[in-house]
Amino acid sequence: MGKRDEARARTTAAILDAARRAIAEEGGGGLSMRAIAREVGMVSSAVYRYFPTREALLTTLIVESYGNLDRALTQASDADAGWTTLGRALRGWARRTPHEFQLIYGTPIPGYVAPPETVPAAAAVAGHFLAVAARSAPAPFDTPELAEQFGSLASVLPDAQPAGVAAVLTELAALVGFVGLELAGHFVGTADPADALYDALLRRQCATLGVGEG
Repeated sequence: MGKRDEARARTTAAILDAARRAIAEEGGGGLSMRAIAREVGMVSSAVYRYFPTREALLTTLIVESYGNLDRALTQASDADAGWTTLGRALRGWARRTPHEFQLIYGTPIPGYVAPPETVPAAAAVAGHFLAVAARSAPAPFDTPELAEQFGSLASVLPDAQPAGVAAVLTELAALVGFVGLELAGHFVGTADPADALYDALLRRQCATLGVGEG
């Protein structure tokens, strides 16, 4: 790598670091290219030579966050890992890095529409849960519209059985929703800490999907 490439890589890393800090403090909706430029000591127009739009910067951060969650799930998994292990790993990662969880699963960012390149990153996360469920071939929803809709995911989830994908992703959505509510403080005064309630949800999901708790 030449000196120019090294300098560009350092500046790109500095922009991303500043953007991560801004999101941790203000959320994705508060991300400002002008503020990022000021943070790294650049004129605002210079930042656009690295990320042509605010949306491009957000997309990079979103794909990165999906990748971090994917790695957390991979590290928690082994040949015998089951749905419970993955569910706890998802919650653990979210509690350690709530700003990243909110970036990918929280309130939509006004004006931002996720581009196609985020789909494989999201699919890699879902793939962990689909792989566990595939061992038991969970009963699919008996809905022709869902079979057709989820059959189209073959290009991004090639190892998944389309008939059961909807059922598995519904349970994954329940986990994401639970964690989102927990991070927002909605269990304070009812189920706080929420460990027991979350584990109860995981056990019920295992029974529903017919998978081992593992």
